[in-house]
Amino acid sequence: MSDINMEKFAVPEFVPERYVKELTKSCVGGEELAQQKEKIKNLAEETANALKKNVYENYMQFIETATEISHLETEMYKLSHLLSDQRIVLTTLSQASILGNENTLSRESLDNHDLEGERAEEERKNKLTSISEKVESCMNLLDFPDRHLLHEGDLLEIDAEENTALQRMHVYLFNDCLMLTSWISNRRGPMRYKFQTSYPISTLAVVNVRDLGTVKQAFKVLAFPDTRVFQCNSIAIKKDWLDKFDLAKKMHIEKENLKQKKKDSMDKPKHESLESPSLSVEEIPSPQMTPLPDWVVDVTEELDVLIVERHFQKTYELMMAAQKTLNEEEYKNHPQKCEILKKIEQKQKVLTEILLKELDVNHNWSPRGGLRSSRPPVIILNKFNLTSQACELFLDICSHTVKAHVKGVQLEGSIYSYVKQVGEVFFCSLSDALTEFIVLFPKNKLSAFIVWASMQLRILMSQIIKQVFTPQCALDSVLECVQSLREQCTLFCEFGLDLRFQMNSCLRTPIIRALKEYKEKIIDSMKTKITDDKWTPVNMHTKAGMNKFLTQMENLGLILVRYVINETWVDLSSSTIWFVQSIITVQNVGLKIVTKDMMDVVDECIYSIFSSRLMYSSVNDVSYAQKNYKFILDTVMPLILKNYKQEVGYENEKLLELAKKYGVNIAPPKKSNITKYTSNEYL
Repeated sequence: MSDINMEKFAVPEFVPERYVKELTKSCVGGEELAQQKEKIKNLAEETANALKKNVYENYMQFIETATEISHLETEMYKLSHLLSDQRIVLTTLSQASILGNENTLSRESLDNHDLEGERAEEERKNKLTSISEKVESCMNLLDFPDRHLLHEGDLLEIDAEENTALQRMHVYLFNDCLMLTSWISNRRGPMRYKFQTSYPISTLAVVNVRDLGTVKQAFKVLAFPDTRVFQCNSIAIKKDWLDKFDLAKKMHIEKENLKQKKKDSMDKPKHESLESPSLSVEEIPSPQMTPLPDWVVDVTEELDVLIVERHFQKTYELMMAAQKTLNEEEYKNHPQKCEILKKIEQKQKVLTEILLKELDVNHNWSPRGGLRSSRPPVIILNKFNLTSQACELFLDICSHTVKAHVKGVQLEGSIYSYVKQVGEVFFCSLSDALTEFIVLFPKNKLSAFIVWASMQLRILMSQIIKQVFTPQCALDSVLECVQSLREQCTLFCEFGLDLRFQMNSCLRTPIIRALKEYKEKIIDSMKTKITDDKWTPVNMHTKAGMNKFLTQMENLGLILVRYVINETWVDLSSSTIWFVQSIITVQNVGLKIVTKDMMDVVDECIYSIFSSRLMYSSVNDVSYAQKNYKFILDTVMPLILKNYKQEVGYENEKLLELAKKYGVNIAPPKKSNITKYTSNEYL
């Protein structure tokens, strides 16, 4: 087994794969191979530690070497630039001599001009190089030959929302960009600042900030989507910054205009001047382009400011005004027209995204603002031909508003008071939504609102049905709740939207189920009541109790004064009184709670209850039981048939057949006194 030393790894011909194969052949067993692996690992750790030690000991030398390399790079760049300038000068001189023009520039003036240009260029590069040496992770400032520093200084960054101090910054303003750097607290070497970010001048907008509280001498830098606020030490410093920003913007605009003019001049075909040789130089027409207004040139920056400050209506108006101005005849062929229109279109897309996010209920939406707060975004989106999206988002807001209002109703007191309050809140919210919808959207979108309103009603009814139609809730209470909802739905029809059919559709199944369950409950209890009945008059114990009982029965339509014995006794059995109260309640509630298409359910309930009672009573031979049986046939059944006809306008055919089956004499309806014609001679 060969020993491991550093010399084997240092030779240029070292091949790791070959070395591993040789090492595997020389090792006997896995134990020796593991030892060799451990030795190689230790050697790697020793090498790493030695490297770290050398780096630490020669740290300053590394920094100095890097600085020298940076200086060398600057000098090479400077030399290249000087050679380029000399080449341009030589080319110019050679062209002048070939054309025969007199060279009026003296050698001395050329040399002075070159020296001044060289000094300015050298000073510019030295300045940018010194900035690069001060800023850690700085971008390459020498990439652009025309970049130069306009202003720099220390500023305090303020939180845009909380107005609290964030950090101390050192800001560099160049003619083409803004560079933000932060101070390094524990710095080593020449680095004083750490590079954070940079923004092109074309994307910046600077806004003056009014003094408010502790925030004074501040200005805001808007670079979508960022908003940064900086505070100056004095008013003079703030004024200098704002002036330099204005200067940078103007220089950028002039540069862009110059580029555009140069591009337009290069695009024109050179042979146009040769096509009309008869025209002299004085006769050649020189078309004058009408300059764009300043506000149109700066419209994109102004749009950025308005969007950040959330003046959406002003943003839209400025967009429309700029597009209208650019489409006028005098600016039809302006070279900047297409570029500005393209930028306005981009800002329109940004504004659209912001407005859609404003209407998104999942994006910091609160019901406190109400539906009216969503009106401005919807109006602007409608003008951008995004009515469908705006309608969908607006209805989502309406859904959350209705849900929040209904959720705010507390379940206190009786179920009737709760249902009444929920219905009032729901239909009030629905009416507000309908009123606002009619204002915001055209008539062809009303179908979307109707679908939405029907869906909201179904959601509400599903919640109410779970709370009202329960075994614990009496049939009278169910009727009160249903009538309250129907009354409020009828009042809502005054707004032009009838939802009664949808409500009755939701109530149909639970009402039928409630009536059938109540019928089954009465029939099941009836047998027990009749079996346990002692078939004796009922004692009300007191005269007041008797008066209360007579009043209750009178409200049901029965006058039982002639059945009173000794002021406190009723000459009817307990099961008979219970049956009378039950059957009349079922009919009264059933006829009021159902709609016309559910009348067969009420008829079936009344028939089944009456039929069961008569069947149980007919087999009882007790004389007092037969007396009560006669009372049911002669008094209760005619009353039920009479009330039914008065309520619906026609007879209960099933109950009428049952009455005839048990021999009940029903008085025929009175004949009309209207004279009828017996012949057709008058026709």
